[in-house]
Amino acid sequence: MDLRFAESRKMDKERAVEELKVIRQLMERPIRYSTMSGLSGVLAGCVALAGLFADAMVCSAFGIGTAMWMNMCVWACVFLVTLSAVLGLTRFREVRQGMPFWSPIKRKILMTIMPAFVAGAGLTAAIVFRWYSSDGPNEFGLVAPIWMLFYGVACWQVGELSVPEVRVLGAAFILAGLLSAAFFQATIPGLPYLTAPYWTLGASFGGFHIIYGLFVWAKYGG
Repeated sequence: MDLRFAESRKMDKERAVEELKVIRQLMERPIRYSTMSGLSGVLAGCVALAGLFADAMVCSAFGIGTAMWMNMCVWACVFLVTLSAVLGLTRFREVRQGMPFWSPIKRKILMTIMPAFVAGAGLTAAIVFRWYSSDGPNEFGLVAPIWMLFYGVACWQVGELSVPEVRVLGAAFILAGLLSAAFFQATIPGLPYLTAPYWTLGASFGGFHIIYGLFVWAKYGG
């Protein structure tokens, strides 16, 4: 009788240990943020292409000093319009699914992308400052690769918390950024001098976002 009781307690203990392992694995499993809007990706791509067109028009109409400050305003507007579209359309999907405005997964995503955006903005500011203070050569061709690389890193990290297509988008941006950085002083025949990185920027932020948005829209809807 005592032997049966001891075996029963041993089995209960082993079962409890296994159940605790399962619970721990479920708790450690990453929560996926799956309400990304495909339409917002398409809109982001279209706005980026419009920004590239405006950038080219400004560069052809004004001198380099004036054009630089005007294009900073152009790309600031592109960023704000894109951010508003992404947040608005994503929130619309969240409301339809009954999700709250703020959640731990959103906080984790924000903390994940913040270092890459801060680093990218800091390097861009350093290049602009060096040009403005006439300290060193013109390195504006590196701005486009910097944006692509850090944005790609941010997307790759967010892919750990979201749909896998975000990680694929990040890998595409990283590859495009590396290629653009390797040829940042290149010139495409028929285009203005040293503008190859900016056309790469348009192809990536415009084309990649549109392809990604259409795929996500078709697969997940919205």
